[in-house]
Amino acid sequence: MQAIAITPRLLAQDGTSVRQVATLIIVATLPLTYAMTLRIVYPIKIYDFILVLAAACVLWEGRLVVAPGLARFSTPILLLLGWSTAVLCFRFALPLDSFTTEGFSSRIGPIGDAVVKLSQWLLALLAFAMVATATYEDERRVGRWWCIGANIAAVYGWLLTLSSVFNLPAPLLPGMIAPHTVNIAGRYIFRGGTFEEGNFFGMYLLMSLAIALWLRWRWTAVLMATTVFITFSTASVFALFLCGGMYAWGVGSPNRDTRIRLYTVAGYATILIGVLTVLVVTGYLETFFIDKLATEEYGSKIDRANLAIAGLRMAAEHPILGVGLSHYGFNWQQYQLTDLLDQVREGKAIANSPWIELVAETGIVGFAFVVTFARRVWMHASGHDGLAFRTGLFAMGLGLMTFPSFTVVFLWAFCGVVVGVRLRRDHDESTCAAAAMIRQREFLRYGNGSPIAQRRLAVAERSGTADLADGA
Repeated sequence: MQAIAITPRLLAQDGTSVRQVATLIIVATLPLTYAMTLRIVYPIKIYDFILVLAAACVLWEGRLVVAPGLARFSTPILLLLGWSTAVLCFRFALPLDSFTTEGFSSRIGPIGDAVVKLSQWLLALLAFAMVATATYEDERRVGRWWCIGANIAAVYGWLLTLSSVFNLPAPLLPGMIAPHTVNIAGRYIFRGGTFEEGNFFGMYLLMSLAIALWLRWRWTAVLMATTVFITFSTASVFALFLCGGMYAWGVGSPNRDTRIRLYTVAGYATILIGVLTVLVVTGYLETFFIDKLATEEYGSKIDRANLAIAGLRMAAEHPILGVGLSHYGFNWQQYQLTDLLDQVREGKAIANSPWIELVAETGIVGFAFVVTFARRVWMHASGHDGLAFRTGLFAMGLGLMTFPSFTVVFLWAFCGVVVGVRLRRDHDESTCAAAAMIRQREFLRYGNGSPIAQRRLAVAERSGTADLADGA
């Protein structure tokens, strides 16, 4: 398959293409992971349809349009998929003694679940490539569409929450069969918005907060931050506090006046004290932090610890190959410490930590591929726009400690925005540097204002980095 890198010449000649429109629709519909879905074994989202069509077009045309420099990010994930496929073939040919399909139900079966998981990784990677490329082409447009979708999702989340608080009919969207609720003083309050769970909603809001801070959409940032509290997600609220402090400290970077950092940190501390006071007075802090962490049912805690320990034992016994992608649930029974909760477990088990599940299923090799990708994305969250993106990636890292899966598309779309912005900055900086070098050479050769110098400089700036290098 041929990968076509976008050049400045193509950007100047190409208008808004079907690919770009499809990418913007994907970005805007990222929060519709539960609402507006079609459930066929798995909930099929709007962006799933678009990604599948995009993948079909790529296969039909035999080419994929990507931003220059994107290959070094996609390569580790492609290697992960190749490695996972090889491990699965090996495990199907020589099943492990711990492998079983009895005592629980799976969605499609060992082969079907593995194929679906591989497809989810491929679609997530395609979403990353499409969003990164669209951001490289027009970063502000992608950011605006993201914030438009986030604003609508946040407003709808507040609408659901307030309707449940005042016992009004809930305006549920198609696909929302049983939205996630939390019992507060005898009332069941909606907490997931357009998502199935509040933890998913909270993670998406934190990513959207980072995008809003990057765009300097202050009121959108305020809306995202306040909406996090109605997800009633302990992890999301905790990440919001930490990321706020990280952002406030980073505003006064070493190359700026230290007074800016002092004023920003003091302002954030004042806001934090005010917010904590409100949370204490309303009982929010006690209910969703202290009581939840201290008095949660011991059965749930034992079960989560049991699932995590089983994954670690699985990884220790199969450190290189793992047990196979999406096969943790088919092998975990032999590695658990207790089977007390198996009587009520109807479906296939998950590790409740994507990192543990990853190393258990793909070994340290697959784990290393994902870590390589994550490190490269983090290293590109730098420069003038890096602070907001680093806070978003930091929130993502905290959330992935307990998040159920790596393949949630909005996580990859956010990474695509981060990488696309940086790739564009790198290109613009190299173009300016090459243009300055040509300008200096032409001045020394022909003098200032020479028609030859002006003509060569204009041609070089239109052609981009490659032509500038050739002209030099």
